[in-house]
Amino acid sequence: MSRVDELIEAVRNGDAAKVGALLDEDDSLLKARTGNVSAVLLALYHGHPQIADVFLQHGLEPDFFEACALGDRKRAQRATDVNAFSPDGFPPLGLAIFFRHPELARDLIERGADVNAAAKNPQRVAPVHAAAAVRDHATMKLLLERRADVNARQQNGFTAFHSAASRGDVEMAKLLLAHGADAKARTDDGLTATDIAEKYGQPAFAEWLRKHA
Repeated sequence: MSRVDELIEAVRNGDAAKVGALLDEDDSLLKARTGNVSAVLLALYHGHPQIADVFLQHGLEPDFFEACALGDRKRAQRATDVNAFSPDGFPPLGLAIFFRHPELARDLIERGADVNAAAKNPQRVAPVHAAAAVRDHATMKLLLERRADVNARQQNGFTAFHSAASRGDVEMAKLLLAHGADAKARTDDGLTATDIAEKYGQPAFAEWLRKHA
């Protein structure tokens, strides 16, 4: 197994000690990639922010997309094209929102980031989907005020309203409805928001939806 393969495996496994040891031995691994995904983004995608910290402690200088996922506002502000896409197809605004950096997300929007920019990969995640996924009501409100498509579809035909249902987030659902969300929209599999709420163990949301939408 190559050193890069060792590092990627350690990143996926959340093995901070192993990652640190490998970076101590070879700092060229700071820029290691698997396919079109950098090792530090892979760490974040797998829910291992502590691994991303190890890269930073070893001197990683994040690129624009990594900076957006890490919440590095100062570095992200240096980018000239806020509507570029990461090598794996994600818009920087979506990364900032999904990884819970609302101040950075607002910065990007104020600098002209496209509030409807969907990922150029099979997931097709748009900023509204990211905000619904992490239950960021304030950012969702800002996106909708900037004319984001409240009924945008991501992979499998899911809308932000479906995501709110899966999380039992009634307040998010109310916000989406106030901006024209289709409460009766169905996924590609034919599921309604009520179906999804019940599937994901959110009976209170399902009951609320039956009564109010």
